[in-house]
Amino acid sequence: MAENKLTDKHLRRLDPTDEEQVIGDGGGLWIRVLPTNKGGAINFYYRFEFGGKERRYNCGTYPDTTLAQAREKRNAARNLVRSGIDPTVQEQTDRTARTAAQAMQQMEKTVSDLFDDWNRVYLSAHRKDGGKAVEAAIKRDVIPQIGAMKAKDVRLPHIVQVIDKILERKARRTANLTLSLMRQMFRHGLARGIVETDPTLALSRKQAGGKETPVDRNLSLDEIKELHSQLPGSGLHEKLKASIWLLLATGARVGELLRARWDHIDEAEKTWTIPAENAKNSRAHLIHLSAFALKQLAVMKKDKSGPYLLAGRVKDTGMSDKAISKAVRDRIRKEPLKRRTPKTGTLVLSGGEWSPHDLRRTMASRMGDLGIEPHIIERCLNHVQQGIVGVYQRQEYIQQRKEAFEKWGRKLTMLTRQRRGAS
Repeated sequence: MAENKLTDKHLRRLDPTDEEQVIGDGGGLWIRVLPTNKGGAINFYYRFEFGGKERRYNCGTYPDTTLAQAREKRNAARNLVRSGIDPTVQEQTDRTARTAAQAMQQMEKTVSDLFDDWNRVYLSAHRKDGGKAVEAAIKRDVIPQIGAMKAKDVRLPHIVQVIDKILERKARRTANLTLSLMRQMFRHGLARGIVETDPTLALSRKQAGGKETPVDRNLSLDEIKELHSQLPGSGLHEKLKASIWLLLATGARVGELLRARWDHIDEAEKTWTIPAENAKNSRAHLIHLSAFALKQLAVMKKDKSGPYLLAGRVKDTGMSDKAISKAVRDRIRKEPLKRRTPKTGTLVLSGGEWSPHDLRRTMASRMGDLGIEPHIIERCLNHVQQGIVGVYQRQEYIQQRKEAFEKWGRKLTMLTRQRRGAS
């Protein structure tokens, strides 16, 4: 039987019609032109007989597969038939082998690869910060220990090794958090076929960092006075000093302040709007700015450079997420870190260590001391009440919140009033 009857020119001239067309190229290779109502595709196939039955082997679709390539596939399939092998069965076998090889390759991923997969598939899409905080934690405490290991080879002792290294620096809360993150990561690996077991399963928080003491640190009124007297000698930039007072005056979260832009501030209305995308609970929040808070904003505005209240080093970006916390922490620790401020111990207060995150709790506690109702304080903090109360009581209490912020602002003004002769 004659072969290679057609040319590329023939194929270029083929037009689909209302009926299916079948054209032979010889040697068992056929061109099938689907009708227009089925897309009009042009397919190659090799027709052969195997075991007394007619069979068809797909040789590709034109023009992705050229006529010459289709003939090569036909020739390879025909050789298999001559050897007593059904090319359609062989193709399925090869496909299964490739799938198995890919699965094995997936199982060869390291812990670093596993994290990258988790980050790409889940964290970047579902975490508000795009997974940056989790990435920092994993790369600090997990990757240096087991990052180069094949994820499928990680066992419980390796997880314990990671946790014990964290416990050496007495960071129990971090140990519990890291265990939780590793558990999420390995369960992602299970779902993706990267690992066959979760090596964290047998380790509980009790056996890792242990029971955590609830954080309830808040500054007393006397400590607020101490803070006022100690800040001038701390070496902090005036903008960072003002940001500490602004956090205390508004009860905003540190992250909310770091993402705040000047166009969120309405000086005429004396308000700061925290957009939903900046709020931890994804709920927009309105803060009324007392005279004390506006005074801090005025200090920050003197050094305005870009759209953010706290500008970063790169133009039109905000300050890094840990900048305020690190600056305060450096001034509380006993010994200075290399290449960091020598002003250690300058912000230690009589009640012990504190952090910028404690200022929000301080505002809530001291507002309570001023006789402000708990449900008003909750709304000042942008807390959403839970349970049946939350369902039926959705008042915003705008006026009461404004009065609460003003009352608290007046108290701060009194506490921080500069005394004659004070440094």
